Amino acid sequence: MPDFYSAYWWLFLLRGIFALVLGVLAVGWPGATFTTLIVFLGAYLFIAGLFAVAGAIAARKTNENWGIFLLSGLLGVILGILTFYNPFATGAALIYVVAFWAMLAGLFELIIAIRLRKVITGEGWYIAGGLLTIIFGILLVANPVAAAVTLTWIFGIYAIFTGIMLVLLSFRLRSRS
Repeated sequence: MPDFYSAYWWLFLLRGIFALVLGVLAVGWPGATFTTLIVFLGAYLFIAGLFAVAGAIAARKTNENWGIFLLSGLLGVILGILTFYNPFATGAALIYVVAFWAMLAGLFELIIAIRLRKVITGEGWYIAGGLLTIIFGILLVANPVAAAVTLTWIFGIYAIFTGIMLVLLSFRLRSRS
């Protein structure tokens, strides 16, 4: 009996082709791709919110925390609707969240690097990485439009590499069967 991976090698091929197409679109048309990703995020938030609301209502007699699930679901529905209403505001908010995360992560890297000075040598590289992460966050805030393009390009390059790896993996799996 052939193993699952060899028998279904074509699933990896399809995933790889999809990732390659998505990656090329993201690199070639970053504005349209970013907007599309935001709209998909809104659809996900809305649909997942509806399911959470339905689950909370169904669990109200058996789960004492059903109110939290209801609140979470309603928040998802509201965020989904707001995303459909104004995807650009959601995209900007996403960029600011990523920027804030980068600045906070960079700050934590600096703190850790300073604490590591007593334990290791060469902590300067970790300090440099923390500073670069903070600068990256500041640049995202300074120019959100360029940030959207840059983040989409990074996503696109990641998707292209992932697609290539999946296609190559599928051929290797196919040769095993």
